[in-house]
Amino acid sequence: MSHQVISLKYRPQRFEDVVGQEHITVTLQNALKKKRLGHAYIFSGPRGTGKTTTARLLAKLVNCEDPKDGNPCNACVSCREITEGRSMDVHEIDGASNRGIDSIRDLREQVKYPPTRGKYKVYIIDEFHQITKEAFNALLKTLEEPPKHILFIFATTELHKVLPTILSRCQRFEFRRIPIPRVMQLLREIADREGAAIDDDALMLIAKKGDGSIRDSESILEQVIAFSGEAVSYESILNMLGVIREEVFFDLYRALNEGSAGCALALLDDMLMRGYDAAEFVTHFSIFLRDLYIVRVHGSAELLNTSETLRKEYETLARNQDDHTIVRMLVIVNDHLPEIGRSANVKILCESLFIKLSRLQDFRDLDAVLARLNGEKTAVPLKPKSETPKAEIPKTVPVPGAVKAAPVQKVPASAESEHPAAVSVEEVKKRWQEVVDCVQPKKPALAGLLCRVGLMQSNGGILVLTVEDDYSYDFLQRNDATIRSCLKSVFKSSFNLRVEKNPVPDSDRVMKERKVDGAVQQVIQSFEGELL
Repeated sequence: MSHQVISLKYRPQRFEDVVGQEHITVTLQNALKKKRLGHAYIFSGPRGTGKTTTARLLAKLVNCEDPKDGNPCNACVSCREITEGRSMDVHEIDGASNRGIDSIRDLREQVKYPPTRGKYKVYIIDEFHQITKEAFNALLKTLEEPPKHILFIFATTELHKVLPTILSRCQRFEFRRIPIPRVMQLLREIADREGAAIDDDALMLIAKKGDGSIRDSESILEQVIAFSGEAVSYESILNMLGVIREEVFFDLYRALNEGSAGCALALLDDMLMRGYDAAEFVTHFSIFLRDLYIVRVHGSAELLNTSETLRKEYETLARNQDDHTIVRMLVIVNDHLPEIGRSANVKILCESLFIKLSRLQDFRDLDAVLARLNGEKTAVPLKPKSETPKAEIPKTVPVPGAVKAAPVQKVPASAESEHPAAVSVEEVKKRWQEVVDCVQPKKPALAGLLCRVGLMQSNGGILVLTVEDDYSYDFLQRNDATIRSCLKSVFKSSFNLRVEKNPVPDSDRVMKERKVDGAVQQVIQSFEGELL
């Protein structure tokens, strides 16, 4: 007996076997039980999600001689003929090959004749969206008043291309992309029945490559079993499918975040030498940044479809990252993806992108440029800096959760071991920019945060820094020694510090944020810069 591919061998023969489409299969079964069958259905959704399979099951059920529990018996003559593709009452038509008006005219003539064996003559038209406008119009009258023995089932991956006049005459069902855990479960059952040993990481890789398509995932499984034999390993799938190791993106992110353009370009060159597509590499890096940001915001990697080992690595990396840096990278990468996808010089564009990402800290601060144009004393140095926080924060990025008042939290006692300084808080505020300038070369990110803190003095003479979120609070605590060192350098006096996490009123904010007016565009053009 000749070999039968997995996607055909394990094609569902019962509605319950259709994975992830219960909202459709249950509705169709109930419609048959209550004798409320429609005359025309449109099945739309991504490829490989069960549209044609469900259409065949419905065709079998309406013509079955002995249906059981809302399913075809798969034993009667009608069911066997439909399963084997030789039924005279079920016609499967390729919409891409029969898209003209002449084909539809022939169909209109054929529907006049009754079925030969079953109750219904069923027409399943795949790729229905490819039918021409004229052919659609020729089908309208037949769809509106079809013979009682006719059932139309149209399948399409592009519902928006179907004319509204056709849609209004059909019942529509939207097939969903299959979740990766459901795909993995099905692949595990098939692999066990095929006698192939495969671990969960390998199944995860196949399911992700299938992108929510059962048919694609089954085809990949068929391919890897043929390639690897009975023992399918994670490494063999990586080599066979040309999938980039996710660990590479951790190395790439760290290199870019540390400003190491050379290391990032070396990783890109290595990927190209291994035969990977540069545009696909950047696309997957964008997905990595999205996943990292989700872990950073959510606090855990449980939402990611990846292995347990990589989940822990995501959590470890995200724990000490800055939200704005991740979002900023993600925005820049996504802005460049369309150009990379259609360019003939993909490698050059990718290299330019990585160099740009590794030099994010060199961008000029927009407030400083405006101050220079207006002849004002700038609050931030005009020279390029290693990190300029105010320009780096995307104006449209939502901050998850509302800021809530929290109990006062103190830095460790060791931070309050020195005597209070005889300097008023008003004097500290006036010269705060000098403190920021002192911190800037040592820790640019800390300098940016110090521009946004609230500043007050307690009754005991302790200098109190107030911030509104947990990340800033923790960051200031970790860098307490650097702040006190720069305060001592500027004021020639030691300070006691305390960090509090509370809402920061405008009266306590050490530097007021400047609202930029319409001159921004002129500044950007004059200095050949960009707003991030």
